[in-house]
Amino acid sequence: MTQQSRRLQRQVPSRTAAAIDVGSNSVHLLVARARRAVRLGTRTDLIALADDSDLIGLGDSVDTSGRIELGPRRLVVAALARQVALARSMGAERVVMVGTEPLRRASNTRELVLEVRRRLGEELRVIDVRSEAELTFMGVCGGRMPDDALAVVDIGGGSTEVSVHVPGRELQVIPLTLGSARLTNAIVRHDPPTTDEIAALMKAAVESVHDAEWPIGEGPPIRRAIFVGGTATNVARLGRLDRAHLNEDLNTIGQMPSATVVEHFGVRPRRARQLAAGVAIVSALLDRFLLGSADVSEASLRDGAIIAVLATADDWLNALDEMTD
Repeated sequence: MTQQSRRLQRQVPSRTAAAIDVGSNSVHLLVARARRAVRLGTRTDLIALADDSDLIGLGDSVDTSGRIELGPRRLVVAALARQVALARSMGAERVVMVGTEPLRRASNTRELVLEVRRRLGEELRVIDVRSEAELTFMGVCGGRMPDDALAVVDIGGGSTEVSVHVPGRELQVIPLTLGSARLTNAIVRHDPPTTDEIAALMKAAVESVHDAEWPIGEGPPIRRAIFVGGTATNVARLGRLDRAHLNEDLNTIGQMPSATVVEHFGVRPRRARQLAAGVAIVSALLDRFLLGSADVSEASLRDGAIIAVLATADDWLNALDEMTD
């Protein structure tokens, strides 16, 4: 290779990156390559090279003790080490690691962050609710804000974030202290859940949505909603996200033990136990948006993080507000 070709090679921005998020249910990796150089405000299409997750249930540990206990902490570090190695082997020059809801709540998150830095030489950044929602919205929209009013809903194990975009306005982020795992753990004691437990899930979801601080002011109605996250994508395995299918889903879940749901619908056991809570959350939010149906997307905050780091390099976290204007 000549000196000139080496110089040109250095000037070409990387198009392959990876993002890992440590959430209530899983430690999840995405490695992706952009089809072309990434620029702010333009649509970015990503080609997934690797999609890998370990279901650890970190949120359960935090719910129980308020801490990340030694066992789950070791599992998280081991999962991160394996996934970082996989990302590097796939050609990712940058690997972004973010911690979300359980790390925001745990009293000893700093211990995990320091251990990851010591063991892996990588930084695990605990991001706030707004940054998480902005990354998710960017991932769903490919980094380009849509021309119509849109709600993007990320249902996690421990919390739910709703991002409402109205053209010409700042992105509104509405956090809900409502997640499929936490709601299931609080209410469900039987497998399959009883009629009373399903009714209690629906009631809790409606109350949480009603009590949230929704934006005030005139604006175009929400015409579209897109649900993302493991809960939503697994609910969609049972059928479309519309009122008729959601009602059928509750009837199905109330009659099938989780092991049968796993067999029939290809859902992981932990996800299967949380499906009734997931349906309740989706239904309550459709009612709030006055929508009969919604779409579901496989995109996530990991897609958004990859787009952000490819577009702005090391300044990706500080650039989120600009990217979602």
